[in-house]
Amino acid sequence: MDADMDLEIEMVALVHKLEEAGYCFAEVSDEDIRSAFLNNQDLRDLAVIRFARTTAN
Repeated sequence: MDADMDLEIEMVALVHKLEEAGYCFAEVSDEDIRSAFLNNQDLRDLAVIRFARTTAN
């Protein structure tokens, strides 16, 4: 695998993890996400929070 593919996989995994944590990227373009990721920006700044996840005991 080349470096570009590795970065793409890492970016998708991070977006997925953030979505599972309650962040929504529906209003953000793939290019905006990619640009922020490559510039080491916090992707949470682009997202909308869908819900606050709580843990049940």
